[in-house]
Amino acid sequence: MRDRNWLPMVIALVLVSTGCATQREWAMWRAHPTHFATGNHQSFSVTNAVAGAPRVTPELMQVAKGEGWWGRFVPSDVKLADVAGSWEGSWSGYGMMKSLRGGVAQATFTLNGALGEGRLVLRDSQAAEGVPLALREGSSFGAPVELAVSDTEVWINSTETRRPFAASFTLEGDRLVGAIHYTHSPVRIELTRRPGP
Repeated sequence: MRDRNWLPMVIALVLVSTGCATQREWAMWRAHPTHFATGNHQSFSVTNAVAGAPRVTPELMQVAKGEGWWGRFVPSDVKLADVAGSWEGSWSGYGMMKSLRGGVAQATFTLNGALGEGRLVLRDSQAAEGVPLALREGSSFGAPVELAVSDTEVWINSTETRRPFAASFTLEGDRLVGAIHYTHSPVRIELTRRPGP
């Protein structure tokens, strides 16, 4: 009887872990009885961060098309989000003793298809607990990033391997709304596209 004490905990864990799936994700999973199309698909999924920018190469895109991959990061024929240019807005988070912190956020991105690079700046973030070290130390200069885009989503990774961070954004018209991931204290970022020259 004692051996069954873990069963309710396992069931609860499964329910919690699957509760975040959207209807679209459930439909995708139901349509594919195996989670990965091939070993290459599995290797790609395992080595790419869930919230960060997937590292996609032209060769991988050809493999994905040839093997019929599916899932969130699979390159597709949809119109990609155009986030190239300059963005400005605000960030908000918490400092010591849960005091509210915030300041100006800025970003500059260039794109080449679904991939790109740029810089993310969170001003006055030195005392914000959830802001990654690369952004806190960079202050007004920010940190270099790489990004990948889908039709409405943007995934960002730091290019500094010794001080990594990841963030994701959703494109809502001329606004990017997102957050830093994998931190013990939430940091929200809202950006608005700056008009071109």
